[in-house]
Amino acid sequence: MKWYEQQGKQGDVVISSRIRLARNLKDFPFASKMSQSQAKEVLQKVKAAAKPLGLTYLSMEAMPPVNRQMLMERHIISPEMLGAVDTKAVLISEDEKISVMVNEEDHLRIQSMMPGLGLQEALKSANHVDDVLEKSLDYGFHPQYGYTTCCPTNTGTGLRASCMLHLPALTANGFIHTLLASVGKLGFTIRGVYGEGTKALGNLYQISNQITLGISEEETIKRLVELVLMVGDKERKMRQNILAEQKSRITDMVMRSLGTLKNAYILSSDEAFKLISDVRLGINMGIIKDVDITDINRLSYEVGAAHIASLCGEDGESAEKRDIMRAKLAREKLSLKG
Repeated sequence: MKWYEQQGKQGDVVISSRIRLARNLKDFPFASKMSQSQAKEVLQKVKAAAKPLGLTYLSMEAMPPVNRQMLMERHIISPEMLGAVDTKAVLISEDEKISVMVNEEDHLRIQSMMPGLGLQEALKSANHVDDVLEKSLDYGFHPQYGYTTCCPTNTGTGLRASCMLHLPALTANGFIHTLLASVGKLGFTIRGVYGEGTKALGNLYQISNQITLGISEEETIKRLVELVLMVGDKERKMRQNILAEQKSRITDMVMRSLGTLKNAYILSSDEAFKLISDVRLGINMGIIKDVDITDINRLSYEVGAAHIASLCGEDGESAEKRDIMRAKLAREKLSLKG
């Protein structure tokens, strides 16, 4: 089972937790300054160092473009990995909890994903991968400033910790704007589904740390967990208020969305994300009782443009064909014949 099919701790609000460690090899320029031969040497060094981990090595260059997009939609790689693919690769675990991006902004981006609020487990897993790789790789490290990284904002621990939160109630009442303005003062930031510069599809938001210098990994995780728990409590209270004050309206909304997912013949990606968000809310509020949350978790990734295009085959370039296929997939996943 893939990690994103599971429901973790605080799973009614927290969809996933991610730890990412930025590392660079000591004797090589940063990725943007490397020659092609140097970049390919880094690829081989990392591939050899990762052998004890049993990860699957995938060359970005050897992969069809739609498959690269699918990896991004499942948060295995970042959008930056889609460019200059001839010198990039990723190593992935079978359950997709672990991925190591090679020659992204930094030589290495070690990533660990967990369902729900699982930052401690994700950090432990990422540190294990880091330790194994460091046995064979010589990282750039400054005794005063920590790990050398391409972007100064990653200097220090090189740690980026984030949680993906489902916040439909806070979005509906406008509190999300207050949240966006206030978390920066605490050393955190809120971004869209695929990171910096992306939008919040289906009421999903990433909360991550901004500070990596002068603070330990443990303190970063502690502060982020406290913030996520606080936001989660506000979201739940707002859901309860909505249910108490507008039970008929919220019930009608989530049941209509479920009905559309079960019966629609054409679904755009934006509409699908919105409907899935409503159904997820309905399940977690106890309104919808006959749909398994794991089916919704799985569907939320499978309705992505690249995943649908792969199902369409040669018809994948047609937006209408993708929308028809997306609706068919939703009907089938929700146990209705297409």
